[in-house]
Amino acid sequence: MLGFIEGKVISKSIETSQAVVLCSGVGYEVSLSKQTLETTHLNSQVKFWIHTHVREDAFILFGFFSEAEKQLFRILIGVSGLGPKTALSLLSEHGPEKLIQLIIHKRISEIAEASGVGKKLAERLTLELSTKLGKLAWIQAMPQIEMAQTPDVLTKEDQVREDLTSALTNLGYSVGQIKLTLDRMFLRENVQDLAFESLLRMALKEISGRGVSSSNQESSIV
Repeated sequence: MLGFIEGKVISKSIETSQAVVLCSGVGYEVSLSKQTLETTHLNSQVKFWIHTHVREDAFILFGFFSEAEKQLFRILIGVSGLGPKTALSLLSEHGPEKLIQLIIHKRISEIAEASGVGKKLAERLTLELSTKLGKLAWIQAMPQIEMAQTPDVLTKEDQVREDLTSALTNLGYSVGQIKLTLDRMFLRENVQDLAFESLLRMALKEISGRGVSSSNQESSIV
């Protein structure tokens, strides 16, 4: 998967929100937020952090000036029912710093102003991310971010989820895959009390479609 690209802008389109970046003789179509596209000029040299989105019928590159914005984009698409185009719409409407503020402070009506984002999706966004975003150190370090009051100590389940998410991300799984897998796992009783190695094996079975039933899950781990 592509993670970063550097090259020359040879084409850009407001209609498609894309720029074509020439790199080593190959032109890559990169989808950009409104703000990023506006500050990307023809024949200029650019550097983009890339999120590669793969579907059965498409291979789409999303570009960002900063790694922090790319990570925010990946967090957004981990929300149930929120795809990459909608995430890009949110970033285009609000910009990363303002969007984080809106989510943390649960300003649902303002979030919903973005194209393709209704009230229900905005509510889900704040429900799933308001506390999580407030705990991330790299977000707290971003300029103009006023943090809401959040607990200083993670719950045991939160800590286990973060550790598993980090491990599975390093193994190449997407944020969306990981979230769905962990949501299924933590519906079971006392899953968070298992050893980390057992939980990781369980998550790998779940994410590859080989999970066993909840009635014999714990007995299958050795």
